[in-house]
Amino acid sequence: MPFIESNLAVFLAIFFYVLIHLFNKFLHKNARIFILIALVLSILVYFVDVPLLTELIDSGQLSLALFMLVIVTGILKKKSVFYKRLLLVRGDLAILGFIFLLPHGLNRLSLALNGYNTSGLFAMIVLLPLTITSFMTIRKKIRPDRWKKLHKLAYVAYFLIYMHIGFSAFISKDYYNFQIHTDRILFHLVFIFYFVVKIIQTYQKLKLKK
Repeated sequence: MPFIESNLAVFLAIFFYVLIHLFNKFLHKNARIFILIALVLSILVYFVDVPLLTELIDSGQLSLALFMLVIVTGILKKKSVFYKRLLLVRGDLAILGFIFLLPHGLNRLSLALNGYNTSGLFAMIVLLPLTITSFMTIRKKIRPDRWKKLHKLAYVAYFLIYMHIGFSAFISKDYYNFQIHTDRILFHLVFIFYFVVKIIQTYQKLKLKK
């Protein structure tokens, strides 16, 4: 059980992908409804302790699972069925992921401001403009080239998310501690695989441009 709890986001991501694979058009078509539901649930668990739901959202596991799908989409082959299924709802997943992240972040804000795992706070700050500009009504008002440049910040957010979940850090004037969460092995494998593949893909693109 400890292994499953520590890597729950990975299992949730797989489960969510199955749903997306089967119902991606339905999910995208009704994205506003799901976003509203996510907002209501996030507000609810912030103020009220709801068994299972609070743990799922407040722990950040639900948000992380959604963001993992957003992240992994970036390294999939464009012609693959996985990429096509996820691409349609990628923006929706990013918005949902950020909304479900809010209770987790707000409940730990004082800890972050005092030097504990501040990478999570920085990740939220970076993700905020990316989430806002993921709404289609706002995205349409931004020039495509500027939108793409802005969303390159996503790579910074991905790295900060990895640091926040994969490691534990406390920094203050008088004390410093840094530890790796070895129990989150599946999480480490997913993110390391992503970074390696992304670096290779970027290198190959640069090579072709020469």
